[in-house]
Parts: sequence; C-alpha cells; structure tokens
Amino acid sequence: MPIRLNSIDEWSPQGPVTELSDEQSWLLLDGSSFGRLGVSLDNQPEIFPVNYAADGASILFRTAEGTKLRDLIANQSVVFEADAQTGDSAWSVTVKGTARVLDTVEDIEAADQQILPDWHPTKPFVYVRIVSSQISGRQYKRGPLAGHI
Repeated sequence: MPIRLNSIDEWSPQGPVTELSDEQSWLLLDGSSFGRLGVSLDNQPEIFPVNYAADGASILFRTAEGTKLRDLIANQSVVFEADAQTGDSAWSVTVKGTARVLDTVEDIEAADQQILPDWHPTKPFVYVRIVSSQISGRQYKRGPLAGHI
C-alpha cells in the first residue's frame, strides 16, 4: 500500500525534528564514544570511524600512522559526526572545527587520562584534538506514521 501524503508539513521520514542547543549537543556527544571523522584532501572527501571523548568544547581521539593522520595533517579543517537511536527517538550531532595533533608532554599526559576505547590497541598512537568552531544537533521523534499502523 503506497504512502499518501496530504501535506509535506504533516510528515517527515525522521518524524518531528527538534534543533538542539549547543549544550544539549555536547551532552549527547559526551554520552557516546563512537563517531565519524570527515576529512578532505586534494578535493577528495574521506570518512573514518573513531572512538572519541568529548569535553564540551572539543573532541579527542587516538589514531596511528596512516591515511587518516596524513589527511588531517594536510588539511586541518575537519567535520565530526556522531548519532544514536533509542526506542522512540534518534539524534545526530555534527561538529566542524580544526584538528591538531597533540605533541606537547602536557597535552599527551592529559590525553592519557581520558577513557578512549581501543578497537585495535596499536602503539605508537597519536592523539588528535578537534577544536570546535561550530556544533549543530538534531533530535528526531520516531514512531509509526499516522494512519499506517
């Protein structure tokens, strides 16, 4: 049975959408630990999964030598995205900012204190911090379409 829409204002594929405040967006990021890092090199976009920690102003993650690290060193303007679903809602938060490899003893020692899950504990690894210049978040109410239960 095809879905019939009387008005696009009455229906959205995600359900009702709520724009989140910066504070609400950071709280959601702080409660999660898996996201995606978007980089661009030579006008070619790339996206990488990362485990991270959020502190209300920045994103911290660990990586090793390779494509991800090379690309973000070449172009420090990055985007980070995390999302999740619950039984009745879903959320998505995007952070745009500048990525910086941590290279001072103080920064590395502070990063060592963060709880970052390991996918493949490979050393030596490098800490990277994304300092936010813009954050945006949305929450979606999920549920059956009216009249289509």
